[in-house]
Amino acid sequence: MNKLYVIPVVILVLAVPAYLFLFDEGYCPEIEEMEESNIQIIGDSVFGSGAEGCTDISGFMSLALDLRVIDNAVPGSTVIGDEEIPSQYVSKKWDWTIIDGGANDIMGICAEEDCDETLDTIITDDNKGLMPDLINKAKQDESKVILIGYYSVPKGSEFEVVVLEIEILNDRYEEFAAVNDNVYFISLKDVMDPESTPEYYSDDLVHPSEEGHRVIGEHLADFITAN
Repeated sequence: MNKLYVIPVVILVLAVPAYLFLFDEGYCPEIEEMEESNIQIIGDSVFGSGAEGCTDISGFMSLALDLRVIDNAVPGSTVIGDEEIPSQYVSKKWDWTIIDGGANDIMGICAEEDCDETLDTIITDDNKGLMPDLINKAKQDESKVILIGYYSVPKGSEFEVVVLEIEILNDRYEEFAAVNDNVYFISLKDVMDPESTPEYYSDDLVHPSEEGHRVIGEHLADFITAN
């Protein structure tokens, strides 16, 4: 009599992994079934990588482009150190590489210490450093590069104490893009700001909300389509 229960039990056990996969927060069937693009994202938690369903920036980009954008960004990553953004880069003949980074380095050091060395390690005012090296590596793979400038944070954000240093970083990124072919600077200040679009910020006053991810993702997709 016990043998009658063998088949259902086996089926149930085999079904559990599939069930967990289908209902995993990061699973997005619309995107998983898309053709893979030659667009790679690397950077920090601004991209919202791994957000529920299709609600990170790469997800909204994929839906807008009807191509699956490859997202190698890791929340909490820095440009300098053991969790560095340059190590996320996968060498390949990409059409586009989208990069952000540096805010976590600045927050970790510059809130209490002088920031000059940290800023210069990321990018100097004469276009040297780890970020230029990373961008040049992507360009050697014949990739166009979008370098992301950070948005302004709302009052009360933990990053308020380093807004000046992040502005310096943004300015250096913009200046680097201006003098390098096939490098494009996109400031997220053009997409969201605390006064006119507070709904684009999450409750932590640091990261974009789901709506913020959507407008950023669609903005990037529109830029790529136009270029």
